[in-house]
Amino acid sequence: MKIVGVNINKDKDCDGKIRNYIKNIFEEQNRRINVQFYDSLIDFEKVFKDIPDIFIVLGGDGTILNAARKLASSEVPIFGINIGHLGFLTSIEISELKKSLGKIINGEYYIEDRMMLKCSYIQNKTLKVFYSLNEIVLSTGILGRIFKYRVKVDKSFYMDFKADGVIVSTPTGSTAYNLSAGGPIIYPDLELISVTPLCPQGINMRTSVFDGKSNIVVCNIRNNESVMISVDGQKPMEIYDVDYIEVNKLEYKCKLLRIKDYDYFDILRKKIILRTTECEGDD
Repeated sequence: MKIVGVNINKDKDCDGKIRNYIKNIFEEQNRRINVQFYDSLIDFEKVFKDIPDIFIVLGGDGTILNAARKLASSEVPIFGINIGHLGFLTSIEISELKKSLGKIINGEYYIEDRMMLKCSYIQNKTLKVFYSLNEIVLSTGILGRIFKYRVKVDKSFYMDFKADGVIVSTPTGSTAYNLSAGGPIIYPDLELISVTPLCPQGINMRTSVFDGKSNIVVCNIRNNESVMISVDGQKPMEIYDVDYIEVNKLEYKCKLLRIKDYDYFDILRKKIILRTTECEGDD
């Protein structure tokens, strides 16, 4: 390991104490490791002359999701450290950093490949493209108003339904908004796409799960008023004069670096199923 990139959520390290803590840990290793700190991941490939061997990201789940989208095409392994509230996607807590770094240097880790989604649509004759590790959400911009959606899978009509919206998620995102909306938990390294109606009109409307190679098209958007789109929980954007959105598997993978004693089911049980406060990290 020669080059390490580091990105810290500024809101969680206003005084720079965490930044200095990381510097000191690497200096104590007495190894020739080039540590590069970056406050922003915009235009990542243009900023980095040499792609890091690993990229350390400190924050909550939102920070990890942002890094996954920005670093997607480089496929550099991301090592997430929780300094947020939940930290389900992160690998360790900040208190474990020193010990874990030693394990990484000694090769005691593995890489998880996580499927990502690409969402695209044409608005004002311009192609809009977004990447997502968790989910794409279409929803109404008017409280209490339901819209009608039509879903096609691989160019074949699948179903019509009326609902507040629709979630198209990855297995990674199955434990996020999708789970809150009644969708199933899907093991994260599978390549599947789930479609979950939000508050559907009709008790028989449930989540549908498709092969990850499927092409999902949500139609009838132009016929609805004030439709919002949100990617990985980011601020919703209004879409207008759009006939449909298309969602399919991104050609790149999100690569998450895990220490060898990482236990997915233990984290799932504590942070999602049981939500024990002692495992949520610092606010």
